[in-house]
Amino acid sequence: MNRRADAAREKADLIFQVYYQQGPDRSLKRLHSDLEAMGVSISPATLKRYSKKYGWQEHIRNQDTEASQQQNQRGVEDVLDMNERHTQVARALQGAGVSALQRLLADDSRLGNLKASDITRLVDLGIKAERKAIGASSDRREITLETWNDVVTSVVKLFTEINEEPDPDSRAARFALRIDRLGAERLAEVAKKGD
Repeated sequence: MNRRADAAREKADLIFQVYYQQGPDRSLKRLHSDLEAMGVSISPATLKRYSKKYGWQEHIRNQDTEASQQQNQRGVEDVLDMNERHTQVARALQGAGVSALQRLLADDSRLGNLKASDITRLVDLGIKAERKAIGASSDRREITLETWNDVVTSVVKLFTEINEEPDPDSRAARFALRIDRLGAERLAEVAKKGD
């Protein structure tokens, strides 16, 4: 008797996979037609019984949630990978710039040929580089961009965490609370950078 139950469960699991692959427009009627087209003979009543007995609707919700979480996690990982690549490129560019600057400063004859505007530009770049090195941006656009990059990364992370909540009402409430807190934190950081 146990073997029959196991065989029925395996059959139901295989049929469920066909059902799940039909996507959001799935139906037991369509499943029945698709199975018949594949040469699988099963009654609509059996499909309905399998669906109820093995909790197909709950399995669909669980698989959809899992797929969404995996996609969100890949999105976060992609952003983190991109940030790491950008950091590596920025460091390489800084190395090249420092090397070129050292060659310029080592050659007194080249320094003597600099115009006042070139010297002013070098001083300005030095000040901006120093401010950036200590985390103090000198350009409002940079402050805005830094803030939005942080916000986007934080919101993606928040979506990933919140999507683990199965109840839509709880998920919405948690999201509203956390997004408000995130906004307040970011505004405080911007105000602090502006001081």
